[in-house]
Amino acid sequence: MSQIVDADEAPLRGRRPAVVGIFAAAIVLVLFAATLEPVQRTGRTLLGLAGIIPLTVTMTGRVTDEGGAPIAHAFIRVDQGQELANTITVADGSYQMGFAIRTNEPADVSIGATGYEASLRELRVGSTEPRLDTQLRRIIRVDAGTTTHLVVAPEDGLCYAVRASATEPPRSWPCRVVHISGLEAGGLDVSVMADDPRDHLGLTFAVGTRPALILADPCCPQEDAARVTAGAEAVVQIVALDLENGQAAPRGAQGFTLRTALGP
Repeated sequence: MSQIVDADEAPLRGRRPAVVGIFAAAIVLVLFAATLEPVQRTGRTLLGLAGIIPLTVTMTGRVTDEGGAPIAHAFIRVDQGQELANTITVADGSYQMGFAIRTNEPADVSIGATGYEASLRELRVGSTEPRLDTQLRRIIRVDAGTTTHLVVAPEDGLCYAVRASATEPPRSWPCRVVHISGLEAGGLDVSVMADDPRDHLGLTFAVGTRPALILADPCCPQEDAARVTAGAEAVVQIVALDLENGQAAPRGAQGFTLRTALGP
């Protein structure tokens, strides 16, 4: 007795090994592609941007003064719990530095140069080639017993670990720094008055030959006083408590008058 065979059955059976072979080849190709450096680099970048692993970045920028002139030999350092990288600017004020950073946590960038106010900023990275341009202000020096008018702006250096009240967590605001020289033994009174009474400014200061500024807690009154010795130097930090750096639509600059007075 002869066997009846469906005309389509044999071709279907014949294609099964071919389909299996195609799938096997595709798997091999995928595994091979995963070993290629461009694919691995893209994968590491995606994981880094997602905050799963540290992201390797190359940060560039330029450091200038208030007039836009380049500042050579300015120092730039990035910290995130520990120092990640540091470098200095070249003649045209530019710099480039590479480091690995955790994108799900903020980092600090410190920028300074001789004769200029240091800048401390928060850095959040969203690409492998971030850019940070910074403008530094020249250090302001005034004689004790004088009055001076200055401005604090959103792009100014940050004051860290300060509180508007004892119940608030630490926050960061832009601030200005003024050095007071010509001190004689006695009392030094310092006060700050905003041009616009709606602005909320505060100050804190330290006195010594090489003072380290320690912010008050809670921060910050609009006036303060201290006993000083002849020849010492005071460093005053004026804090814009309602002018946060990095806002989506930051407020404009705030002017203020700083008054210093020497007493017996």
